[in-house]
Amino acid sequence: MTQRTISFTDAVFALNETKDVSIGNIKISPNDLIVLIGGNGSGKTSVAKAFNAELPLKSGVAPDNYHPTLVSFEKQMELFEADYQMRNSDCTTPDEEIGITPAKIFKDDDKKTIAKLVEGLKLQNLIDKPIRQLSGGEGRKILLAHALASKPNLIIFDTPFDALDVQTRAELLKLIEEIHTVYSTPTVLIVNRPSEIPASLTAMGIIHDCRITKLDSREEIEKNEDAKALLGSISVNVDSLPPVPVKYRLPEIQDDYIVKLNKVNIEYERKVLDNLTFRVKKGENWHIMGPNGAGKSTLLSLITGDNPFVYTNDVTVFGFKRGNGESIWDIKKYFGVVSGALHLDYRVNGTALNVVLSGFYDSIGLYSKPSDEEISVAKRWLKLAGLQTKQDMPFKSLSFGQQRLLLIVRALVKQPPLLILDEPLQGLDGYARALVKSFISKVVESKNTSILFVSHHAEDLPAGFTNRLEFVRKGNSEEYVVRQETI
Repeated sequence: MTQRTISFTDAVFALNETKDVSIGNIKISPNDLIVLIGGNGSGKTSVAKAFNAELPLKSGVAPDNYHPTLVSFEKQMELFEADYQMRNSDCTTPDEEIGITPAKIFKDDDKKTIAKLVEGLKLQNLIDKPIRQLSGGEGRKILLAHALASKPNLIIFDTPFDALDVQTRAELLKLIEEIHTVYSTPTVLIVNRPSEIPASLTAMGIIHDCRITKLDSREEIEKNEDAKALLGSISVNVDSLPPVPVKYRLPEIQDDYIVKLNKVNIEYERKVLDNLTFRVKKGENWHIMGPNGAGKSTLLSLITGDNPFVYTNDVTVFGFKRGNGESIWDIKKYFGVVSGALHLDYRVNGTALNVVLSGFYDSIGLYSKPSDEEISVAKRWLKLAGLQTKQDMPFKSLSFGQQRLLLIVRALVKQPPLLILDEPLQGLDGYARALVKSFISKVVESKNTSILFVSHHAEDLPAGFTNRLEFVRKGNSEEYVVRQETI
């Protein structure tokens, strides 16, 4: 496809009845890569939608008859929702019961193009796997391949590096640079971290209140105070966390170990966990590392009881040996969980306040009347997170970063004996990441909570973590060994 310059002149788009999105005056030529930054709630995803021709033009001039494509977590969520609806309709065929697979996503794509992308992105072993079984990073790569196969003349990436491992981030960064330098496809890249900015960018801008407020060279933008706050090293310290309501202060666990996995084995198309023994002591904090798809989320799902293999393995959590008739609610009260899977599953569109309150009840949605004390504590958490003005807003109306911050507060609200944090800082801007790290540091200081923390960014790990579990690839195979060590 011969690429052309994509031009916007005083372009304003209608986001809803009361809010507009302003692109302003921008020309994106072949070989151009524009990088945009903005805080949580600044309108980054709305600006991405405007570039992707998803919003009606209200005034000004926007390109017509052009073919943009967008790669974003929101698109990934839409795919998961379509998969859920397919598998849970009243009349499903055997093929629909399997759900959406990459092969089905790629069905109408150009065969030669998609074959090259599948090889380049190392997707061969994922083609027939249901998307609900893919890691967040694997799902992102599938969407990227599908987007590139459509041969767009403008490609927009909305925070594409979130939840990707170190190697995949490096590969994606190289691919994005090739898209605009080798294939001459005009590119817009929205990022949350300075390490995600390609050296080959041609311009940089700031998004604020659904407007691109400034567009200039990287050198000039980085002199801007807003940019310094978004891209610089930020430190946040909270004095204290809200108290835990009395009814949620659980009795002391008698066993020294709150999690015991004994010679656990899980095998799908490959061995995921091979004779793994893993134990977590009270007050012990673990950093869990490994590439996308290595088995980190599988390990955590065994502990939470969300994996059916828990009933065929020797797993004991808070004194409950799984498979002995215990109630899932007996165990869930000891947990606080944040993960990409939970974010995808949180389909109930309650208010921000109700999302936080649901953390007391371990439910997706609020189905019980909360006490005055619970409401008071939840509101204190919202204020601490800077979300007090959002408390009556529907969860789905908030930005991805604001949603993720709410789910983190939901997990912390009862300061449970075990926090399971699977890429919790995904989608957060620099200030929000520093704020959450401060929350977690306070929890670590209390010594009342054990934490399992998954992150592909070493700088995201709060202080106080003394143990590491790492999935390490066996040579060139698709299998991994698990190493455990003291940091």
